Amino acid sequence: MAQSAEAMLEAGKRLIILKENEPHGEFIKIVTEKLGMARRTASLIMKAALKYTSPALQSNGQTLAHLGKAKLFELMTEDDEDLAELAEGGTIAGLTLDEVDRMSVRELRAALRKDEAALKRSQQLVAEKEKQLQQLSQKLTGKISSTTTSNEQAPLDTQQWVTLTLEGVGDRLKSERLRLGLSQEIFAERCGVKKLTQYNYEKSERHPDAAYLVSAKALGVDVNYLITGERSDEASALDVVRDEEEANLLTAFRHIPSESRDIVQRTISALSEKKAARHHA
Repeated sequence: MAQSAEAMLEAGKRLIILKENEPHGEFIKIVTEKLGMARRTASLIMKAALKYTSPALQSNGQTLAHLGKAKLFELMTEDDEDLAELAEGGTIAGLTLDEVDRMSVRELRAALRKDEAALKRSQQLVAEKEKQLQQLSQKLTGKISSTTTSNEQAPLDTQQWVTLTLEGVGDRLKSERLRLGLSQEIFAERCGVKKLTQYNYEKSERHPDAAYLVSAKALGVDVNYLITGERSDEASALDVVRDEEEANLLTAFRHIPSESRDIVQRTISALSEKKAARHHA
């Protein structure tokens, strides 16, 4: 068990079997007296074995085990789906597998706590938006009640309003991505998800979680517009790319060295003036 994380996980599985087969009360006695192991250590090892040898992570267990025992313990509270994505080339808390491997345990712990704090802030934002939707629902219910002859009008459920609003999230997410001039692949990578996940978000097959929204906001996405459909003061409704072609042009322009941009701008201006001249003629 002391040699590697992989051996530690194997020991955890054997401890679980031992606990299941020993009489009640004997397990702790065996662990502490015969194996010379602290009760808390045995508990951590068993939890780690359950976590990393579960069906969701079994195929990625060996990859994650290379991070070492201490880092596996730090990552135990993360979702299985996020850990599987990390092992398959994705990110967790904005970190790739190689970056996690190079970090110290203390640095990893700090990064995870920072990400957790950002997640809580994002959850607070979502809670505030849900409260606003509830207030809007109540106002609209009041208007309906004042114009209907029936006194049995049921109030609209808040979740119905949340669902109604989320129906447009996919289209608004796509428009924000295009506004920023980013491809699906690049946008997904910077938000810590796979391209397929980004595709599903934009098709409204799935809805983004709080961690994704935090990353998207860092890229410049107007999260208020994304959730409610209303632009915030910090984002202009006019600053919207209309299609993939414009997005590709904008992305290419942003990668042009600053000393060459004047040439591109003059060329575009000349072509625009030429088109305008033909139109007037």
